[in-house]
Amino acid sequence: MTEQPAVYVYRYFFAGEEAGEGRLEVRPQPVGVKATLTAEVNLPLPKTRQRWQTETDAEGFSLYFSERVEGRESRVFTVERLEEEGVVLVTQGKESLALPFVAPYHDPLSLLLALPRLALEPGEVVRWPMPGGRVYVERLADLEVEGRPRRHFRLRPGLTLVQLEEGVPVRIAQQVGDHVFEGVLEGVEEVKRRRRWV
Repeated sequence: MTEQPAVYVYRYFFAGEEAGEGRLEVRPQPVGVKATLTAEVNLPLPKTRQRWQTETDAEGFSLYFSERVEGRESRVFTVERLEEEGVVLVTQGKESLALPFVAPYHDPLSLLLALPRLALEPGEVVRWPMPGGRVYVERLADLEVEGRPRRHFRLRPGLTLVQLEEGVPVRIAQQVGDHVFEGVLEGVEEVKRRRRWV
């Protein structure tokens, strides 16, 4: 998923009804990956625009993560790994908190990008730190959809299911209250080259 720049287009559903769309742009960097997910989500209320961004190190762990949500009000949340200072800087609005940097960790987007590289057998579980806690990734039994094999993972906490086809997340489902929120891959686009003026 990260060898060439690409944009993955997802259609969102909530309780079986259309609920918006998202675009995940993934760009390999000289070291690591930069990825941006922009989404318009039309859940019953409120309608929101969301932008998640991650930059990873060579092993796929998070160096920088930001989440911006615009709805009735706007909020911005960032997590930055400052290894030279030995801290992780967490900022929400005007409040900042420096936590000791203990071990490499994932953010929600870097975790999604890391799944294709996992060499887990069905039934095996791996645990990784995340800001404010930890995440457990369990490999479930493979699926076959329309004759194509899919690797299947369960993420906890939060109970999220992710299906990969040829290393690309093609279906993401998460329990939200009494219903299921789903992202289904609709297509892949080439990234347009940015013009450079000389």
